[in-house]
Amino acid sequence: MSEERDQAKIFLSRLLANPTLLTLSPLQKEEHILSFLEVNSKQLLPTLSSEAFFPGYSWSAIYNLLVRKLKEIIDESLFPGIQRQLYEKIDLGFLSILSQNNRSQETVKQEILSFIKKILLVHEGRRDFSGSYSAVTNQIARKYMDRVFSTHSYIHFELTKVQRLKMNKDEIVNMINISLFLRPAIYVFSASMNKDSSSGIITKSFAEKVEDSLLKEIPSLPEELVKSAVRSNLSFEDHKYLQATSRLTSIINFLSRSLKADMKVDRGASSPEKSWFSIARKNYKYFGWDIKMLDELYRFSAENNW
Repeated sequence: MSEERDQAKIFLSRLLANPTLLTLSPLQKEEHILSFLEVNSKQLLPTLSSEAFFPGYSWSAIYNLLVRKLKEIIDESLFPGIQRQLYEKIDLGFLSILSQNNRSQETVKQEILSFIKKILLVHEGRRDFSGSYSAVTNQIARKYMDRVFSTHSYIHFELTKVQRLKMNKDEIVNMINISLFLRPAIYVFSASMNKDSSSGIITKSFAEKVEDSLLKEIPSLPEELVKSAVRSNLSFEDHKYLQATSRLTSIINFLSRSLKADMKVDRGASSPEKSWFSIARKNYKYFGWDIKMLDELYRFSAENNW
């Protein structure tokens, strides 16, 4: 079996060396390769089942072997990236504003990291975490919060007056980033969820069960933070009192799923984020997004050519 794993690594390394994947995050690369394998299974089978690779293997066996090895390869670069963001970039000082807790940031961060590893053991969790990871590493929340706090418009009002967060801009950015990291918790606690697989929307009753389970898993987390993360999977269309940080977490997660770092925009073309918001505003009901938030974020992306 070690020989088969070596062959799988050689084949996958060739795919990962494709120049078109260079600017993608680890999980974005994983998604692209999985899609490539699924779409091209018939063409790949004769080669991969030959003596040079996995003689006599069925496509199902080959695919499962490649997927396991691919996740191992991706995790080698993904885990250090998560640790770097969590330990070097995110300040958990905002937790003391939400609740009285004497546990050290180091301890809480270790608990969060351990839980993220559980998320990444689940296929759907990895897919959802891809958007969260890209958002945090590319500082999407910080970029838009800079504009939110300079304009003091709808989103600022929802954060400070409706959700009543007594935090500064940096603290809210950190809260959103942790919400992004914990958002895929819904995939850890149940194999069969009452959930729309295409839009990502879940029911409130299921969200409450996940919140209870997550609070038991990481009791040092404030309830408002847990709700911010888990309820980002709810629809604002159905739950008009949804926290502003939950609404932003959902939008930023989906926005970031297809973002490419340092992507150059052709002259005369719409910027990637502006294009995404333009489409999102047409489909906001399906995905349960706050149209006023989308309008404001769209304006920011257009003004700054993001």
